[in-house]
Amino acid sequence: MNNLTAREKGFMYVITLLIIVVLGYFFGIRTLNNKYDEYKVQLQELTDRKAYLDQLKLNNANMSTEIKELGEKCEKIELTFIDELETDCIEQYVLSVFEEENCPFLVSINSEDVGMSPVQYPDGSASPDGVVCMRISVQYSSTDGYTVTQYNRTPDFTSGSEVSLEDQLNDLSAKMGKEEYAERRGYNEFISALKKINAEDPNCIKVDSITVADDNGAMKLTATISFYGTNLQNRLSTDNSKKAYTYWRGEENVPTDGGFIGFPYICDNEKSLWFGIQNANIDQTATKPFAAYWAESLFKKQYDDNGRDYYKLLGFEDRVKAKNEADKATTDANNGQNSNADNAENAPA
Repeated sequence: MNNLTAREKGFMYVITLLIIVVLGYFFGIRTLNNKYDEYKVQLQELTDRKAYLDQLKLNNANMSTEIKELGEKCEKIELTFIDELETDCIEQYVLSVFEEENCPFLVSINSEDVGMSPVQYPDGSASPDGVVCMRISVQYSSTDGYTVTQYNRTPDFTSGSEVSLEDQLNDLSAKMGKEEYAERRGYNEFISALKKINAEDPNCIKVDSITVADDNGAMKLTATISFYGTNLQNRLSTDNSKKAYTYWRGEENVPTDGGFIGFPYICDNEKSLWFGIQNANIDQTATKPFAAYWAESLFKKQYDDNGRDYYKLLGFEDRVKAKNEADKATTDANNGQNSNADNAENAPA
């Protein structure tokens, strides 16, 4: 190297520098260019991935909104049907509407579950969900435009009535075929009640049939009403509407010690408001399946011998008299206590 001339040395330096530059290009810049291309591809992939995720997020948001809207529509459809069909609540509702519309003379009421066709899937299999139906049949009577009516204890013929039985009978006998009893009432009230029931919720309550027939001067009024509900395995909605036919609105824990089943010859339950009332619908000639063959004839003979009066036949007069005296004594004692209390309050200090 020392033997080279200055020109040759300069030339060698140029060659060496050129080699360094070439090597730098091959091992540096070209490598960087290759990495740049790789990074550019990765950037495009990531950009595409982000665009896909953004679109997926938007699609999910739209799907969630659509699911929510469909759920709300399903809940709305579910609530067009009755959540639970409870016989006592539905019968109570029907009877209360007729009473509110001044059609109180009930003859009978019956309920039955109606079999509904199963819901079929497109593949022909049966759905576990379905529609259920309860049908209520009611029969009422109109008045006949003459006879004095009675509903519950109006007029009151019980022993606790303020007006004596004799005075009431004389007064009502004079009104037969007159005043309020001269009008045959019931048909318009019956139809009004059915219209009210049908309009309560047309989606799930339908009046199916109405029948009117003659009944010894009055009208026998019959109707069938269907209440529709659903039996759903995965119900979405909750019915909090408290509609009149979906929950019990009557009294609870009602004392029944004054009641009785079946009307005897005379009501002998002293706790009952009907105490002392005779059964006016007894057919004395009817066969008594529980009695000996000779006992029926003996009963009829003794009934006739006592003036066809159950009070005398059963020796009930003394019992009624004793109860009336006991009730009077209790009332007088209570009145005396109230009077003493009033006098004490009004006494000067």
